[in-house]
Amino acid sequence: MKLVQLRAFCSVVDMGSFRSAARELDVAQSTLTESVQSLERELGATLLVRSNQGISLTPAGKVFLTRARSIVLDCDRAVQDVRQCNGLHEGQIALGVTAEPLAACLMPVFSSFTRRFPQVHLHVASGASRMLIEMIRAGRLDFVMCPVTPNVCDIDLHIERLYHSKASVIARKGHPLANARSVHDLVDCQWVSVRPAGVAGSAEKHLLELFRAQGLPPPKIAITTESLLEILQIICETDYLTIEPGMLADMKLFSSSLVSIDIREPLESREVCLISRRVSPFTQVTQELTSMLISYSRLRHRARG
Repeated sequence: MKLVQLRAFCSVVDMGSFRSAARELDVAQSTLTESVQSLERELGATLLVRSNQGISLTPAGKVFLTRARSIVLDCDRAVQDVRQCNGLHEGQIALGVTAEPLAACLMPVFSSFTRRFPQVHLHVASGASRMLIEMIRAGRLDFVMCPVTPNVCDIDLHIERLYHSKASVIARKGHPLANARSVHDLVDCQWVSVRPAGVAGSAEKHLLELFRAQGLPPPKIAITTESLLEILQIICETDYLTIEPGMLADMKLFSSSLVSIDIREPLESREVCLISRRVSPFTQVTQELTSMLISYSRLRHRARG
C-alpha cells in the first residue's frame, strides 16, 4: 500500500468525482483511477461505487476512509515538522470552532499569530460541537474549540478544559420583556432554536427542560435553523427569543442590536475545551497556536473572574 494510493482515494471522496480529483492532484484521470483500483485489489474490497450521480462509498470504503485520512494527514504533518525544524514556518492548520470561542479567543489571537507566521495558512470550519468532534476523529481537523457535554466519550481524544460558558436568554434591544427577571415572565413568548429537538445538549432541549422544571407548559418554539447566524439575525429583527451563550450579545457585530435577559432561574453551563486526537501530535506551529489560545483564554476568563 502506497501513500499515493491513499491520497488518490481521499481526494476522489473529497472532490466527489475522479475527474475533479484528477484536476486537484494534477494527474491524468486514468492514473488516478488505476491508483484507486490497485488499492481495492490489494485490500480485496470495493471502496467506491460510480453512478450517474457521482461516486459513493461502500461500507468498507466508509471504514477505510477514516484510517486513510488519518495516515495522509500524519504524513503531511511529518513533512511540515521537518520543514519547520529547518526554519520554514509554512503549511496549513485546519481547526474547528463554535461561535463563542471564535469571538472570545480566536479573533484576538489570530492577528498576533499571522504576524508571526505569515506563511502558515489557517482554515476555519464552523458547526455544532458534535459535528466538529467527528471531524477531529475523521482526521479532517487538527483541533477544535467548542463546548462539550460531561458525558462526551474521550477515549480517543485529548481534551484541554479552558473555561465555563453560561447560557443566557437573548433578545433584541428594546424588546418589551428585556427587563424580565423570571422565565415565568416569558411564558407567552415565541422562541428560536439553532438545533433540532431531541439532540443531546441542544439549546432546544435545555429550553424544554427549563420550562418543565418550573411547572410551565412547553415553550412556543416557532423556528429552528441550522445556523447560529440565522438565529441572531431573526432575533435582531423580531420579538422572538433564544437561549445561547450570553457573551454573544456582547460581540461587536451584535452588541448594538442584542441584549441578555437576566432571569433568576439557573441556565445551562458547559465547559469550552480545546480538543485534538490523542494519537496525532501537533506540528510546531500548530502547537504554538494552541498554546497562544490556551494562554489567552485562561488569562481573559481569570481577569473576568
